[in-house]
Amino acid sequence: MSGCLFVVGLPIGNLKDITLRALEVLKKVKFIVCEDTRSIKRLLNHYQCGSKKLISFYKDVEREKEEKILQLLKNGEDVVLVSEAGTPLISDPGAWLVKKAHQENIKVVPVPGVSALTCALSVAGVSLQKGFIFLGFLPREFNRQQEILKRLPQDLPLIIFEAPHRLSKTAENLIKILGNRECFLARELTKLHEELTWTDLQKLCKKEKFKGEITLIIMPSPSCEKEEISEEKILKFAEKFLKLGIKKKEVAKIIAEEFKISSKEAYKFLTDKNRLSTS
Repeated sequence: MSGCLFVVGLPIGNLKDITLRALEVLKKVKFIVCEDTRSIKRLLNHYQCGSKKLISFYKDVEREKEEKILQLLKNGEDVVLVSEAGTPLISDPGAWLVKKAHQENIKVVPVPGVSALTCALSVAGVSLQKGFIFLGFLPREFNRQQEILKRLPQDLPLIIFEAPHRLSKTAENLIKILGNRECFLARELTKLHEELTWTDLQKLCKKEKFKGEITLIIMPSPSCEKEEISEEKILKFAEKFLKLGIKKKEVAKIIAEEFKISSKEAYKFLTDKNRLSTS
């Protein structure tokens, strides 16, 4: 019988953020496929997991090592897949291997753990009722960044990972493409010098010295945020006046005064939402 491919989440900084189940699997399995052998050795030694056979598996070599790993699994060996830190395949190598394992009817077992993505979102105070867009690491070239960002919805938070030495330049590019945006900076998550800061892109591009890996949550433009508020509040506010039989144009004027928008904009909003007839 084939072995199991365990996809194991690791800490992103604080070594205590490892699950009991992950430690159990790491101690039991002989082969560990890892993006960075140094980081996994540090964790294995800390928790006295014993001697392991480590297979280096970073972006440039993952396709050439894929068959070797699959053969181990077919021979009945259990194999662990880990990233350098956090949950594998969240902007890490391994997607081809995992998909191929499924295609070969090899059992794939998730062992959940920490992710910088969910960690940052949990402490930002950002409403995710409408969702968000995660982009991982953006391409370095401005034209490629522009191509990606311009085709995305503008009313959802965008989350990116970035290296500290590139953040200022990336922020500068983002301003050119998106305009200045409010954003939440999560740096060195779970580590000694953890930083959680609300700021904006202009401030980030002026700051040159960053340390540690960064997760950046970029908020929608102010115009989109205003539209989101309108959708929830304006119609509810208007209902009170509609039920009293007040004419639509008068309701629009009341809304305009209350929410500091034009009467025309208020009237159009209500019409688009089918709250009032167009006649």
